[in-house]
Amino acid sequence: MNSYPLSSLKVPSGSTPIVLQKLVKRCHVALPDTLEPVSAIVFEQQFYAYVRFFPTSEAAQRGATRMVERGNRVVLTRIPKGLVLWVWVPDALLIPSSAKSTKKSD
Repeated sequence: MNSYPLSSLKVPSGSTPIVLQKLVKRCHVALPDTLEPVSAIVFEQQFYAYVRFFPTSEAAQRGATRMVERGNRVVLTRIPKGLVLWVWVPDALLIPSSAKSTKKSD
């Protein structure tokens, strides 16, 4: 997967980078505190879990700033209807695509 380091992305001081969707890989991960798989992306060989969708850049930057102020590392991705905020999860484990598509029948 080709990607560009965060340091090479041009963003205003105090802003969170907006990463092109084609530079990330979508997946699902398991987190230590959750039972269900979590939507995530892989960016620069690191997992980032889904936080929230924002309809505008301004709202997304405010949400990202709040997360950063709490000590989190975040990225934003642009989608057709707005932006998605993702938070770095160093302890995430990749869930293979075959595992998440398997459902128990009751």
